[in-house]
Amino acid sequence: MKKCVEQRGAGVASCSTPSAVFLPCRLAKLQGRNRFSLKYVASVAQLGQVQTEVLTSTRQGNSAGQIGRLPRHGINRRLVEEEPTLPLYTCLDGDILTPANEFAYYEALRSGLKALRALGINGICVDVYWGIVEGVRPQEYDWSSYKQLFALIRDEGFIAQVCLCFHATDTVPLPAWLVEEGRANPDIYYTDRAGQRSTSYVSLGADEVPVLAGRTPLECYRDVMRSFRRELGPLLGSTILDVLVGLGPDGELKYPAHPRDKRWNFPGVGEFQCYDKYMLSVLGACAQQVNQPSWGLRGPHDAGNYCVWPHQTGFFHQRGNWGTPYGKFFLQWYSDMLMQHADAVLGIAREVLLGPETPHTHYGYQPPYQRLQGNESGNVSGRGRGSSSDGEDHGGVVMMARAAGAGPGASPLSAPLPPAIRLHAKLPSLYWWYTDAHAPELTAGYYNTATRDGYMPIMHVLARNGVSVRLRGGELRGSELHTQAYCAPERQLAQQRTVAAALHVPVGLENLSERFDEGALSRLEAALFDTSVHQGIELPQVQSLVFNRMCDSMFEPGNWTRFKEFVRRVRNRAETLVVPGRGSLNGNSGVFGHPGCPSALNLPAAPAAGGQWLAEPSGGGKGGALQLA
Repeated sequence: MKKCVEQRGAGVASCSTPSAVFLPCRLAKLQGRNRFSLKYVASVAQLGQVQTEVLTSTRQGNSAGQIGRLPRHGINRRLVEEEPTLPLYTCLDGDILTPANEFAYYEALRSGLKALRALGINGICVDVYWGIVEGVRPQEYDWSSYKQLFALIRDEGFIAQVCLCFHATDTVPLPAWLVEEGRANPDIYYTDRAGQRSTSYVSLGADEVPVLAGRTPLECYRDVMRSFRRELGPLLGSTILDVLVGLGPDGELKYPAHPRDKRWNFPGVGEFQCYDKYMLSVLGACAQQVNQPSWGLRGPHDAGNYCVWPHQTGFFHQRGNWGTPYGKFFLQWYSDMLMQHADAVLGIAREVLLGPETPHTHYGYQPPYQRLQGNESGNVSGRGRGSSSDGEDHGGVVMMARAAGAGPGASPLSAPLPPAIRLHAKLPSLYWWYTDAHAPELTAGYYNTATRDGYMPIMHVLARNGVSVRLRGGELRGSELHTQAYCAPERQLAQQRTVAAALHVPVGLENLSERFDEGALSRLEAALFDTSVHQGIELPQVQSLVFNRMCDSMFEPGNWTRFKEFVRRVRNRAETLVVPGRGSLNGNSGVFGHPGCPSALNLPAAPAAGGQWLAEPSGGGKGGALQLA
């Protein structure tokens, strides 16, 4: 291998080796610093001190007069037709744009993109924050910096995936006007039992309440999506092929049960987030419907606090109250609220972004207090969507024979979708305390236990709305994690993928942590190409990888070398794959462009009588829950 010979001058190190292998050292390295940093490149690059002669050739469209200009309307068929079998995306760092809607390090970003393109990365994943776009005043949107960013991505030869982020981060807050509304009415935020607020996302309990300057949160999300389509329409279907719709904190569908502040630390079970007045109001109404008003006063009193372990609580231990009639009632309600939120937001996204707008048919479960009306006695037996008539909670997969008999037209997805973009949703990785109760999943809103499958409801929501799922944590190994916390990331990922396969929901993967060691990369590669059989269901090929993320450590020489080799291996293996179409870009071969998909989407449009999903035990002593080895 040719040796990299550095040329030093003006405090900057570059190299004369015309090979992308040595790209990181060619970009920039300030004297006195022992690692590459994107942020430090910015000031140097602006002075013309960084020598990157292999990468300085730019298209005419990159000139100053062209920055930020968008292409003419229309789908770029070349990009669509040439999309690789297994596209590889890299996320941009979250601080590319400041809360003031300005670039933090534009030139460094350009250099980083050139490096990734030379490496063979196909696309860039961009977080689009509500707090930046509508940050100053309600219904005043500023897309100028994002237009410039997407123009840069396009000009560097990438396709793009947009993540519509309706949450706050450590560096990007929610819109300033919304924060003011929150000061006047803090109940718009999720609240724990002690009354502490999680201000990163608006409580789903207020989804249909006009608490945000006269609009409901759902109306706000709709308005942002409409503005996105209007302002970035020329890029949709050409540069932007995928849109991930944020559904909660960190863009994932979950309650903020495990906040990153000092309230929680791993491997605590987390806390239920149902104590704002809007959530308690709905909980009380549900309890009244089942003639158990005391159940609607608050969440479980014996669920402990954020940092406790399951055996230290009365609710989550092996024979805890999670299995009692009250526990089943509460967990069903808590999960149903989350599923309704996902269905509402994704329905809006489908109508606004895929257009023309069509009437949206909801997920098939009514508000929880309506679903529970079928129980005349008021004695809740805890039977949820996966329950049998004998009162045993089976969970598990909806009977595919029953689904197949629903007949054509039962799903709104039977209508063809316009050939524009694909929609995605992200689920969390809650892999610790994988015991009977699955406590971290319960507090986050997934009613997933040893006797019921908590991912079937959300996969059904995604299937009905024509949305792919992005799963996280493919690089994790249980043997590397907390030995006493029953960590099982491989089992959880297999469970999620199995349910997605049962409903023909396409799957994309994303790594959970910024790791560049060979062990993590090898495990991620294995997860990408895992097509094993679980519960009699063969896992389809994963359809995309989003690598999280382009950061300083990526460009450290050792990490870059390992990442480069990882990309090479994945690309070589992907060339041998034959993967069905991965979305609505073609528009006429099933909802996901998937030959086998239409039959899977003939699902029941609503639960059976009494609000219960019909389930069939898969054999074994624990009913129909997916039993993963």
